[in-house]
Amino acid sequence: MGICSDRSVNYLKSLNLNVILHPQEDLAPLALLGEYGGARGIIGTLGQLTEAQNGDLPQITSGTAANINGQKSSKLPIKLGLDILGNIIGAMGGNLGVTAAYEHASKVEFTYSGVTRYRANTIQIGDYLAASKVRWDHPILKKYLFGKGKLYVLTEIVTSKKLGVTAYNHDNSTLSLEVPVIKELVGGSLSVGHEGETTTIVTYEGDKELAFGFVAIELSGGDRGDDGDFDLMFRPVNPGAISFGVGAGQGVVFADFEGALPMLAVADPETLGESQLAG
Repeated sequence: MGICSDRSVNYLKSLNLNVILHPQEDLAPLALLGEYGGARGIIGTLGQLTEAQNGDLPQITSGTAANINGQKSSKLPIKLGLDILGNIIGAMGGNLGVTAAYEHASKVEFTYSGVTRYRANTIQIGDYLAASKVRWDHPILKKYLFGKGKLYVLTEIVTSKKLGVTAYNHDNSTLSLEVPVIKELVGGSLSVGHEGETTTIVTYEGDKELAFGFVAIELSGGDRGDDGDFDLMFRPVNPGAISFGVGAGQGVVFADFEGALPMLAVADPETLGESQLAG
């Protein structure tokens, strides 16, 4: 279940993204990602960080992510790569028994196709927060804004329903795989094929757009200003610095911050306090 390597967090760093370990369908910019006591997961949305106001939330725009389409991830050791591939195939609706097809591979790399980018303008997020009153005293939010807690707002996510996988031999040459064998192993509703004329890139395509990467900024409570209220501090999050994921029926899966990653743990939603954040 666990992926215990910093490579699982930063394999999309070259694409300027952080990793969603278990790709998911129902994720959008302006989601709040909370980290506390070794647990990290989505706890709410930007609108829940502030008291009700008349202003609108920042607009979310979408478009083709031309800088990501066709680009390759870093090459991953086969065990780690298959752990990640298994998560993606499972999220697409396929079975996780694809490991046997890669028994002779040493490394794999991923290529994303048909990528859509959903983005909230960072300046608009700042304008919204500057015009709002942060719920500093909220019993859940304050543990993320001060002390040991951390709070992030997702400013961008990227989605795709098609993934290409290239396998490599121990001598770094590409490995051809039998698509009919993989189709039988994967099952489910996935479409399995080759990318174009090549026989070395196997493609997996589901029927849902799944978020697999994100960009975020960190929010935190600063000193009190002249008005007696706390200042809200902003800090960009570097690509490859954080990750999170949700396993079906497993609760939330978390990774340590800044690539330390000594372990991944499964936390109950009550640990994050997400059930108490409404209102």
